Amino acid sequence: MTYRMTAPTQALHFAQALGGYRPEDWHPQSAGFRWVQDGAGERIERSDRGTFRSVRFTLPARYRALPKSYAPFSPFSDGSVLIHSGQFHACRTTPCAGTDALPIDIKATGKTIGVEARRIADRARFVSRDEGTSIFVGRLVPEAADGFIAVIDPGLPPIARDHLRQSLPRAMEDFARSYGALSFRPELYVSIDARPRKDGHVSTQGGTLPGQVFMHFDGENARQRVTAEAPFWLDWFFAHEAAHLFQQDKIGKLAGDETAAWIHEGGADALAARALARRGAEERSYVESRVRAAETICEKGLASAPLDKATAAGHFDLHYQCGLLIWLAVDDSVRAGNGDGLHAVNKTLFALVKAGAPWDEKAFVAAAQKNGAPQPLMQRIARLVHGGYDDPRDDVAALGTAALSTVWRD
Repeated sequence: MTYRMTAPTQALHFAQALGGYRPEDWHPQSAGFRWVQDGAGERIERSDRGTFRSVRFTLPARYRALPKSYAPFSPFSDGSVLIHSGQFHACRTTPCAGTDALPIDIKATGKTIGVEARRIADRARFVSRDEGTSIFVGRLVPEAADGFIAVIDPGLPPIARDHLRQSLPRAMEDFARSYGALSFRPELYVSIDARPRKDGHVSTQGGTLPGQVFMHFDGENARQRVTAEAPFWLDWFFAHEAAHLFQQDKIGKLAGDETAAWIHEGGADALAARALARRGAEERSYVESRVRAAETICEKGLASAPLDKATAAGHFDLHYQCGLLIWLAVDDSVRAGNGDGLHAVNKTLFALVKAGAPWDEKAFVAAAQKNGAPQPLMQRIARLVHGGYDDPRDDVAALGTAALSTVWRD
């Protein structure tokens, strides 16, 4: 991998340090370069602080679990690989947001390169922007499914492959009934690398980028982990990611704010809960178990700090757990008043953001109140988000009760 600059520079800056990943895996081919910690990010520079116009690295295309970030590589069992271009964004100067446009030239002789909904043989050029995109490099042929394009690893157990082909389109159909169809045809990538890791690490990661959903199973016993439980957790995952696709499509951009991630992550989990709860008694029981687990985790986490401090405290998962309770409690209160629950709140929120409002707590509160969420509930939510409680137990329990109430309405 080579970076080439149009003018000499003293350093190449990266916005996130990624837990030491680059210094460990990105090895400069020329002597005299070094990695330097740079605030929350890092930079590569010459040891003599001189200028340079190019730097070339050797790096393995292996999976690496990263803090609050998508892995740069997700290998497939046949040797194909999915690459997250956002992890390669760099800047010549600081401050570096990591979202500057990056022209990329990929050479992969004898393979297909899938990028920006195109399939190109041997070589592709494109510009990676904003949060980046997933690039497929390999020989697998995409399959057309209901409403999306799928590249599913042949190494997955057949029962899992068959279920995956049904799970995502079913979630998209559920949400399209409330929000209208997506304006694009999303891509689904599911990969597995069951080779044992030297460090013994195992991982399952999934996520969403514009127009794309991806999932990777990594490490020893990966195939067994895919099928170890009833498929409800996979249904939840794909419903959650489908919800993100609808969030993105209906507001015209990625929804994101790390200090208020409970809005989009909790909101996506709540949509998954509602979708599964309508499917049958077994699914509803599974959703109930997720709600009860969320209540326990949320109560324990908020005992240390309110939700708006969760990311800084290293407890990002609270945005999912507490956010699920918040959204389902709002859903319950709006439905109790004969409203359309969280779907109505989402539609109002999407419209506000598409019209120019920030995707933030203020917009969420405005959307909830416009659809009838009562003031005592909004005050309870504000306490848990910003603090002002001695013990979060009562407030979290009240949200949990309301969340279970709305689950059993379906």
